Order: sequence, then structure tokens, then C-alpha cells
Amino acid sequence: MTAAPPRIAIDAMGGDNGPAEVVRGAAHAARSLEGGVLLTLVGDADQLKQCLGLVGPVPASVQIRHASQIVTMHDRPSEAIRGKPDASVSVAARLVKEGEADGFISIGNTGAAMAAALFHLRPVPGISRPAIAAVLPTATKPVVMLDMGATVDGTPQQLLEFAIMGLAYCRRVLHRPTPRVALLSNGEESGKGNELTKRAHALLKAYVPEFTGNIEAGDAFRGRADVVVCDGFDGNVLLKGAEGVVEMVMLALREELTRHPWMRLALLPLRPAMSRLRARLDYREFGGAPLLGVNGVCIIGHGKSDWIAVSNAVRVAAESIGRDLVPELTRAAEDLRARRANSNQ
Repeated sequence: MTAAPPRIAIDAMGGDNGPAEVVRGAAHAARSLEGGVLLTLVGDADQLKQCLGLVGPVPASVQIRHASQIVTMHDRPSEAIRGKPDASVSVAARLVKEGEADGFISIGNTGAAMAAALFHLRPVPGISRPAIAAVLPTATKPVVMLDMGATVDGTPQQLLEFAIMGLAYCRRVLHRPTPRVALLSNGEESGKGNELTKRAHALLKAYVPEFTGNIEAGDAFRGRADVVVCDGFDGNVLLKGAEGVVEMVMLALREELTRHPWMRLALLPLRPAMSRLRARLDYREFGGAPLLGVNGVCIIGHGKSDWIAVSNAVRVAAESIGRDLVPELTRAAEDLRARRANSNQ
């Protein structure tokens, strides 16, 4: 029996480029994803219809659900979710809760997307706080890093939970049967790090067989682990720093290689390689970051997402749904509770 196409609700009003780029990316994904996908664009119906009229033929699998309110980048997330019940991000999350969608995507206010997911979907049993997991490029293979900003002041127990969720995502979605997890620190030695890192190290060593120890940021980007765990503050700083470095390097490379007219001709044979390099480092190719630990697939996109990033966010959501990510996370949390219970007997 052929599996039903994944049903995905998209908060189309958020982000720097919404709704036009969000609609364009959704339409592209609906046309191109193998196996099909059912998309519901959530937002102001009149604006969404106008945007759909500008993107060419739109598959019948793309529908519109009207939402009369919008959460802006300046709104306080928790207040916005309570005070704007018909906001597009809340309506998208509610569609998952009510069984009309299998997952939702939000581009824009990260805090609001997280608040909507927690309020409507609730945490997976055994997970105290969700984590944003970013799949980032390295010298060898993409690495799953979490948390990237959902839980700024993490506890050792939460970092333990992040580890088992990252491993579950790596196995189920990235198809790595034997992933390794490491703890971000300022040195490889077990005694390095602040108090949070030291206590988290002890828990990971005791309860996660796949744990390989501490890892420095440089080695994380050399691909020496499949999953890298940290609290949301360190993760968000690391992520934004990495984005800045990539942008700086690409700009500097372009400036230096086009400094003289004759160099531009010499660069013609290198264009394919430069395009591949740009694709390897482009955040748009990774789509969005899954919010792990809630009872439903939630993908949070970069606020600057264009249609390419949105289309890839749909792909990530479809893969997560099709590969039963949430049941896998639930099983991982149950296994962790069992291991801890057995160790206390």
C-alpha cells in the first residue's frame, strides 16, 4: 500500500520575505517533491491568493486556510500566542493538533513558533524542554547540532534529553544507523567546561552509549561527531557566528578573485566548483531546523528565507513525517527513562 502524502501546514505570513517568497517556495515544493505533498498555506486569504496568481500553475494539492492575525518579529512570543489566537502560526499548529495536518512550518518569529508548538502540541512524554536541531555543513558530512536557541538556560538533564533526540533524528531522518554524539566544550578533556558542561558530561557518559566525550567547536565543523549537544545560548551564538564566517569568506573570496578584469576570464573554468562550494555552505539548502520534543513535526525556518529555503523546509518536513520522526523520539525518551530507572534499582 502506498503511504499517504504528508500533510503540511505553512505559516505563510512570517519572515522577512513573506508571504510572496513563502508561497513561491511552497508551490515549487508541491510541483517537485517526489511522492507528493499536501500543503495548506495559512494566512490572509486575499494576500495568499494574489501571491499564488504570480507563481504560475499551482497544483490542486496547495490549499489556503484563512488566518486574520499575524505575529510579527517584534511581538513577545508568549503574549502573542495568548493575545492573537487567530495568528497564522497558531492556526498552523492547531491544524496539527486537530489532525488536519501532520506537521507545520513557520518562517519568522522563532519564539512564537516554539510557543505555538508547546501550547498546541505539548511536549513528548519524558522530554522537559524542546530543542532546535540545525543540520550544519562540515568538512566531511552534515552534523546535527542542538540546541540552537529554544532553551537558553539548559540543565544537565535537558542536555541529556537533547542528546537522545539528536541521535533519534540522525538515525531516522539522516539514515545513520550508528551515530556518535559529543558535548560542545572548550576542550576535549572531561574536566573542561563550566559547571553545566561537567555535570552534563557525567550524565551522557552514564546513560548514552553513543557518547564519545567533549568536542571543541573546530572539531565539530570537521565532522568528528554526528550529533553535537549544547545549551541554547551557546548553540545560537555558534550558529550565528558560523553564518557570519561563511558570508565573510564568500565575500572575501569573490572580491579577491575578481580584483582585476583578467582574473574573471581565468575564473570561468572554476565556476562549477564555486557553485558547488556555495551550495555546500548555503543555509537555504538545509531548509529549516526541526523543533524536537513536541508531539508533532515542527520546522522553523530562517527569518531571511527565500523561496529556495522554503521549498527545502517543506522537503525536511515531509521527510520527518514520512520517516516517523515523532514516534522515534517518543521511543527514545521511553528508553532513556527505562535506563535511568534500571540504574537506580
